[in-house]
Amino acid sequence: MRGLAYLKRVVAAVAFMCCVCTAYAQEEEGIEVITEPPPPPGQLPEASDVEPPIVEEEPLPIEIPSEQPPEKPKEPIGHLRVGGGIGFGFGADITSFGISPQVSYIIKRIVEPGVSVSYQFAKDRFPDPDVTWNTFGTSLFTRLYPIPVLFFLIEGELINTGFRRGDFTSGRNNYGNLLLGGGFLQGVGKGAFVGVSLKVNVFTNPFYPNHFPIISVGGGYAF
Repeated sequence: MRGLAYLKRVVAAVAFMCCVCTAYAQEEEGIEVITEPPPPPGQLPEASDVEPPIVEEEPLPIEIPSEQPPEKPKEPIGHLRVGGGIGFGFGADITSFGISPQVSYIIKRIVEPGVSVSYQFAKDRFPDPDVTWNTFGTSLFTRLYPIPVLFFLIEGELINTGFRRGDFTSGRNNYGNLLLGGGFLQGVGKGAFVGVSLKVNVFTNPFYPNHFPIISVGGGYAF
């Protein structure tokens, strides 16, 4: 009886194993594996068929315009000068004193045309009694600068004058003259200057009876 029972167990175990193997085989049959051999060396895919890798481009740097230095203002062709002088003259028998405000414009630091008005007091001791003159005038002048501090001067002058001799007073008369000379001009600060000039009359007339030097000292301001 024991042998029969043992045989039944063996048969049951074998039957169970057969069922498991059959189920596993059925599951394997449901999976299809497809393999594709690599292409032969002469039949590689063309480059056009291969998509290039996507490369992220870096954004271009933004150029910030550099700040340009401000342009220097152009230097004007010339400068306006306002000034004047105090003058005195002397000769053998004549002494004079005068004041003459003036306005001029210097161009390229070389040529300086200008206009001036003046008052002059003069005394002639040659006659007896002495002769005293009171003179008003105006003039056009030009200074030429061979170097910045030295100048030559040419001046055309028109004067209105009258004299007194003792108890006699003359009428007023007009006279013209030409004055030539030169001088020295020096800056003493921002725009300020002082100068000294010497000039001599070219023609003689009752007001300029002889050729005596006229020395002027003055100053002014350049804009």
